[in-house]
Amino acid sequence: MSKRKALITGSAGFIAPYVINEFKNNGYDVIAVDKQEVQDKIDGVLYLRKDVRDITVSDLQGVDVVGHFAFLTNIPFSIQSPCATTDENIGMTVTLLKVATEAKIRRFLYPSTASLYGNNPLPWTEDMPGDPIEPYSFQKVATEILLKMWTKRYGLETATLRLFQVYAENPRQDGVISIFLRAKRAGRPITLTETAPGSKYKTARRDFIHLEDVARAFLAAAECKDLQEEGPAFNIATGIPTEIAVVAEIIGGDVQYIPRRNYEVECHQADLTKTQRVLNWEAKIEFVSWLKEYVSKKSEAKR
Repeated sequence: MSKRKALITGSAGFIAPYVINEFKNNGYDVIAVDKQEVQDKIDGVLYLRKDVRDITVSDLQGVDVVGHFAFLTNIPFSIQSPCATTDENIGMTVTLLKVATEAKIRRFLYPSTASLYGNNPLPWTEDMPGDPIEPYSFQKVATEILLKMWTKRYGLETATLRLFQVYAENPRQDGVISIFLRAKRAGRPITLTETAPGSKYKTARRDFIHLEDVARAFLAAAECKDLQEEGPAFNIATGIPTEIAVVAEIIGGDVQYIPRRNYEVECHQADLTKTQRVLNWEAKIEFVSWLKEYVSKKSEAKR
């Protein structure tokens, strides 16, 4: 029996390396693709420096699963450049879907975003209508619709994992943990965005999910024997929102408040009933405990 094989795009990004490592550690041969050079390569993984649009049927020879993580993810940049980011993100994905279909891969996995729920009532369930309030979330909604259509029209199995607030030991530079730590190191106050008048909370709340748990979710989606519908979406989160002010308090330092931005929703919170039932997955890492330990290690490393 031959080894299973996965191709993962966006291998120079934030999320994909965790997914690559999870698949490799669970018996997959992994091909990692990115147009940028990957600095920290994982032993035993084949790295291709290639634009996703240039992936060929030959590259997908023998591939069982594709995980597509190559995507322009910055919300403010999508607001500034709606046409360019839409062309890039949706055009690249449909090109890869076509090649994956021609190569007869078994399943195509895609990371979407919790931000597409917009102002839906909490907790968010996968059957709620998309309510994007900026181009990035619209692009994710549009791609989810594309995947569902593709499964029905062309027979390629697809699944979407809607990721909530992802974090890890090497936090994204535009993420809240990195931004707060940089402010503290520079002696500047941590900037917190106020919520709407009348809210019970002073700052927004987010459902934080560690990338190790995210990687386990993608493996579960790859190996699930019955997705139970065509092109399903699954929430990937803990179901427990944490106030951003708590993050600032753990990191420490002075804070200052700025007015709420019109593209931000006050609270993100997932309902995980469907994910637990179909994928038999749940998060293992608790965010607040992890953050306290992470900040403590950072402080000790400076001594």
